[in-house]
Amino acid sequence: MQRTFQIAGTLIAAAGIALASTMAASAQPARATIGTGPAGTAYNQIGTTVSAAIQDALGIPATARPFSGTSQYLPMLHRGEITMGINSALDSQEAFAGQGAYDQRLSEIRALTMISRSPYAFYARADSGMTNVGDLAGQAVVTEYRAIASFNQVNAAILATAGLTPDDVQGETVAGIPDATRALVEGRVVSSASIVGIPALREADASVSGGLRVLALGDNEDALDAVAGFTATTLNPGPAFVGISEPTRVAQFDVFMNVGTSLSDDDAYALVKAIHESWSTMQESLPMLRAVQADQLASLNFSHPYHEGAVRYFEEIGLWTEEHQARQDEVLAGN
Repeated sequence: MQRTFQIAGTLIAAAGIALASTMAASAQPARATIGTGPAGTAYNQIGTTVSAAIQDALGIPATARPFSGTSQYLPMLHRGEITMGINSALDSQEAFAGQGAYDQRLSEIRALTMISRSPYAFYARADSGMTNVGDLAGQAVVTEYRAIASFNQVNAAILATAGLTPDDVQGETVAGIPDATRALVEGRVVSSASIVGIPALREADASVSGGLRVLALGDNEDALDAVAGFTATTLNPGPAFVGISEPTRVAQFDVFMNVGTSLSDDDAYALVKAIHESWSTMQESLPMLRAVQADQLASLNFSHPYHEGAVRYFEEIGLWTEEHQARQDEVLAGN
């Protein structure tokens, strides 16, 4: 009888070990879909690079799903209809707070990790003679995007660095960045804005006689402070940036990989771990990621909360500090 109990105990223990192993192996998502901008945009490039890294690291199907703009997939993240989405700090803040383009709070949005810092600027044909944003007064300029509504105030803030408002130019509205670029190439506007260095901008530069020129900010760079996650930076000439022939001051903003609260803590942990551990490999394949180092992925400059699974991972590797937690508590409290 005693031997029977011993055998039974051994079988129960073995079953427990097997169950624990199965649970550990399943502590990751079955698949991952990343919402991005259209093909050729910076967000789509980032999403494609991250999806490949996740697929390699976790052995799950992972894809970048392009949309015409971020305003389309943020509500889907809120409802748990896609796994991840790439959004600016501003877009994330407005969605979480129910401000700007968002009529109601998308309160289930969470940050997984900061993913890049992207330079953003107005540009014009190089033969136009324009060199800075102040030259846009009275000109036909793309000022609003229907599919990326939060960037409308970014465009206004950049104009404000030169003392201009959208009323001081002939403002045009388009669907998104690709349409803005086409409008410039086709001569329907003299200037439009974009993340600097994206393939669509390089293609436009090659298709326009004389190429394009990125327009420098005006002198009042403090105007950017009104926009969450935006600062000014200097871009130097180099193969990564068309339209930069000399050191040029442009806007720059933080970009986050976001998820929803429907994603489990274990799944969020697995995803951010895969991204962090694959960071150097991703930087090699996508130069625009090189502006952020691996130890900067837990940004302290955030206005929407991090997912608890991401917090757990960043705590384990020493990137989540008391300052991070204090800021997390403030954001969750609505401050």
